[in-house]
Amino acid sequence: MKLHTITVLMGTSSLLMLVAALGLTQQGCSVEPSPSADTIYKNGKIYTVNKSQTWAEAVAIKDGEFIGVGNLAEIEAFNGPETKVVDLEGRFAMPGLHDTHVHMESAYTPEILGKSGLNFPSGKTVPELQAILKEFAANNPDEEILFGMNLPYATFPNASPTKAFIDEVISDRPVYLLTAGEHEGLMNTKALAKEGITAETQAPRGGIIVKDEKTGEPTGFVKESAAGQTVWKYFPQLTPEQSLEGLQGVIAYLNSVGITSVKQQHAKPPIATAAKKLSDSSQLNARVALVWTWMGPLEPMPIEEQKETILNRAQYASDLINTEYVKLSIDGNMGTTGYVVDPYLQSGTRGSPEFTDEELFEQIEYWDDMGMGVVGHAIADGSARQMIDAIARVKEKHGKVNARHQIAHAILIHPDDIPRMIALDITPEFSPVLWYPHEMAMANIPQLGEERMKRWFPMNSVAKQGGRFVIASDGPVAWHDPLTSMETAITRRAPGGKGDPLSEHEGVDLATAIKAMTLDSAYLMNQDQQVGSIEVGKRADMIVVDQNLFDIPATKIGATKVLLTVLDGRVVFDAASSPASEKAIEEKFGVELDLSGEFSICR
Repeated sequence: MKLHTITVLMGTSSLLMLVAALGLTQQGCSVEPSPSADTIYKNGKIYTVNKSQTWAEAVAIKDGEFIGVGNLAEIEAFNGPETKVVDLEGRFAMPGLHDTHVHMESAYTPEILGKSGLNFPSGKTVPELQAILKEFAANNPDEEILFGMNLPYATFPNASPTKAFIDEVISDRPVYLLTAGEHEGLMNTKALAKEGITAETQAPRGGIIVKDEKTGEPTGFVKESAAGQTVWKYFPQLTPEQSLEGLQGVIAYLNSVGITSVKQQHAKPPIATAAKKLSDSSQLNARVALVWTWMGPLEPMPIEEQKETILNRAQYASDLINTEYVKLSIDGNMGTTGYVVDPYLQSGTRGSPEFTDEELFEQIEYWDDMGMGVVGHAIADGSARQMIDAIARVKEKHGKVNARHQIAHAILIHPDDIPRMIALDITPEFSPVLWYPHEMAMANIPQLGEERMKRWFPMNSVAKQGGRFVIASDGPVAWHDPLTSMETAITRRAPGGKGDPLSEHEGVDLATAIKAMTLDSAYLMNQDQQVGSIEVGKRADMIVVDQNLFDIPATKIGATKVLLTVLDGRVVFDAASSPASEKAIEEKFGVELDLSGEFSICR
């Protein structure tokens, strides 16, 4: 059923409006009449996430701000001759959703570049992948260096491709291939020679140059910073126009699933410039927090250029853009380079921290002193502890912590560290959406063991102790629409309630999950005084959906459809008229997106 819009005509004011217009009270004192709203949404079941007023029937909005939240009679006082009234017809509404860990450019960059470059498809055999590579080389005879992305390295024996894969079809020029996980790269013999990598070459700090166990020769497969310093150097760059179109398209998709605020990880000038241009032209349809890339193991940008970008960040700020965050990669991937408190069961190692304890303290102290929130990629309990220890030292030394810091991914947090984390006001961000028995989650059991898997994504453990946490996607590298993420955080089962649960005791209730994706996320993004709940004086960010989340089984939450998304009082998505599917959005904005939900390794 469509939402009905009613324009209120002159002379139809209620008695309440008349009294307000006369400016009278019971004592005969004059009062200011209620201002006329631009828009009123009425007859809804509006969940406010405001503990002092949990539910409302209607809201009034003026100049992008909630000026009234309450029952129908109360909101009628804001009904003026030019007010637009939207009848929600009993539908459920709530604050706009946040995603505090996204890589928006990854949703469009491979697809755009894939038109003229090599973007390996998934589901192919090794010989089929070689045939694709050979055809690509034949179609680009004048290119001195060939680059490709999305190589599905798990398809190869032991998930470790070698230079022979390329050499057998291309041996006359350097070839650099980035894997689907983006933390690894593959080079052929020509590329290894160009980079000067031999049997004697030592891997850079935080990196791995895979070598043949018998000969000691490099196999061509490199990981982490070794990939960042070689393969990532040749990653093609988008034009400004492509960045702008891509960003518009991906934000349109995010609006269609109820997202109004995003925290862009590893931000760099191209996406920051595109966001600012959209903001300046009143076309930016989301609140964007830019988390600047800094010392990332996969970052080919020179460190001085990274620093200059951060120091000049104010040029990108606006009412919708917050620039006060920086990203640190503290460890790598679970099961390999993720830094654990107790050794992995199979390898016997503890992973690979990117910083010593002293180095991490110095980094966090530096950025905290500037008031910049640190987003620390800390996928395992050892790296989470490292970050907690560093922030504790900052507080001990300076008597306070200036910024709101974020443990990104937080797949494991040691039970001893949860109270310390809460006391220091550190927010764990749970992503990617692997808190149900997905094959990527279950693949960690041999390395972690059953006991550690019981505290896999410890949402409820944090909530029970009064802590704040947020639910994010790490999209689009590992993407779920937010309402599906919300559902699985409650059920700890596959979408739709399928199969057995994973660490079911760590599931949370609906109210906690909603708060994690609204008010608590707004707090982490330093905008809880503006948005995150529906309250008088806050900016009017709100979504309307097709079913009351509190009236349905949790297993049906992920099937909920967003009908309306409102940002700053503006409708940025209307299911009745806006493109809703990925394909429709691609057609409108002239860009290709990849939000298919297929998983890769998070970063």
